[in-house]
Amino acid sequence: MTHKKVSLVGPDHPDFILDDYPLYNLNRTSATYIENMSRQLRRFNMDQPSWRILMLLGDKNPSTVGDLSRRSVTKISTITRILMRMEKENLVRRIPFPEDNRVIEVFITDKGKEILVKLRMLADNVYQTTFDGIAENDMITFTNILMQMRKNLSG
Repeated sequence: MTHKKVSLVGPDHPDFILDDYPLYNLNRTSATYIENMSRQLRRFNMDQPSWRILMLLGDKNPSTVGDLSRRSVTKISTITRILMRMEKENLVRRIPFPEDNRVIEVFITDKGKEILVKLRMLADNVYQTTFDGIAENDMITFTNILMQMRKNLSG
């Protein structure tokens, strides 16, 4: 992979170039990924928020509504609306936690699991395209950098 010389000065520097700004590129890359995934998901009559919930439940089933909200970086009220729609589509089931009815556990259904298998294959194609020509070590470094950035921003 060839590297373009970029200017790594902050936004207040006179030599600042927006196209070289890492956070601008991070945001644009994220938006491009979401746009691409959304286009692919439409083939399965699926939207990005529902896909995200299925992936989270595929990783940790059951999860609480609060957990899903935190891990998807989505407000609880928004997650609740998404889950209500997904429950009507028989993709998830919401059940009050036995020891505390204020806590709702969300389970992926068999139908949700079947769709998730197909969606993971679709996502793998996007993943492969995204990282085409990028060395494995660079991917590992990139992931570690992103995790450190999130940690820094979280305080």
